[in-house]
Amino acid sequence: MQHPITLVRSAEPLSYVPETTMQLTTFSHEKVGVAEVKTITQQAYLRPAAGDEYIFVITTLFVTHEAQNALLKLFEEPPKGLSFQLVLPESVELLPTLLSRVGQEIHHATNTDDSAWEVFLAASAADRLKQIDAWQKSKDPVWLQTIVRGVHKMNVSDLSAGSLPVLCLVGEKLATRGASNKMLLEHLALALPLRK
Repeated sequence: MQHPITLVRSAEPLSYVPETTMQLTTFSHEKVGVAEVKTITQQAYLRPAAGDEYIFVITTLFVTHEAQNALLKLFEEPPKGLSFQLVLPESVELLPTLLSRVGQEIHHATNTDDSAWEVFLAASAADRLKQIDAWQKSKDPVWLQTIVRGVHKMNVSDLSAGSLPVLCLVGEKLATRGASNKMLLEHLALALPLRK
């Protein structure tokens, strides 16, 4: 049997469909916390109805540090015959201890809809701030991940010397634990050059 832990990096993790013939259970959450890991752990110790090998696919946009520590315990000694695929966006940083348990990392290419980023980039500073306010009310994780992808794909030659440090800061901190996403987005909205 191959290594039981696979990390899949995907631009759209909640839409990920694994290619496998093994018995499959999928756990899909916008955010994985300790409560979700507890449910996954309880399910992991139940034997499958048929077959000796099975796979758990965990798809999410974000995993808290506490949840990563809880997953670490499960990944250190997974039940016999159980493999895991942890599907995350590129922007989610894993704890080094959890990453050390990963046997294989796969980058899943998908055709992504970056229209929200294009609209954000083409807007005036005032309209960007309105988009951020709308996101703040809806908490749409797909919009936020689209902005994160856009920040990471941005061509630095399109930026002024003053906006480059802002882009680096936002790229490093946006959608991470402890960061004020709204403040980072507002800083980005004001620092990005306006398209003519």
